[in-house]
Amino acid sequence: MFNKLNIKTPQDLMQYFKDNLNYGFVYRKQKFTDMEPDFQKNMDKLYKIRLGKDFLKHKYGVCWDFCELERTFFLKNNIEHHCYFIESYINRSEGGPTHTFALFKQNNKWCWFEYSWFYHRGIWEYNSKEEALQDILLKFEKFFDRKLINIRIYETAQVKKRLNAFEFVEHCLKGQKLELTI
Repeated sequence: MFNKLNIKTPQDLMQYFKDNLNYGFVYRKQKFTDMEPDFQKNMDKLYKIRLGKDFLKHKYGVCWDFCELERTFFLKNNIEHHCYFIESYINRSEGGPTHTFALFKQNNKWCWFEYSWFYHRGIWEYNSKEEALQDILLKFEKFFDRKLINIRIYETAQVKKRLNAFEFVEHCLKGQKLELTI
């Protein structure tokens, strides 16, 4: 898949994302983007993760789809990497935002590969995984107007089948919980 697209490096993958993919999801040929007021409600009701060629065919994904495609790229290219899921709450009744992302090792540095979070799109370099994770958690917390509570981060396993939003979160929460504080 990646060879046919001439994607050989993480930088090539980032450029491919920028040139070809969009943030949102497709359900029965209808596109949903985060610019719509009911995006989260529709995602909770209609979304299923798209993996590999299925994602590339539909050209729309959220961070969960992007991160799984990044993981596939890193695995196929024998690049050391880790994928993470952040969950948080604004309060118990509202729930709160989540995010998935990948870190990969390049030139003895750990790099944050971030496409779907527009404000931080790019490849960010750090001296250690811990430094990267702390920085990402701080950015995540600062992004929201309200103080988030119960921010947790998990290292996740590869998704093997299409999951809906609730199944995906459940999958991530089975991962290794990291003990980081911000």
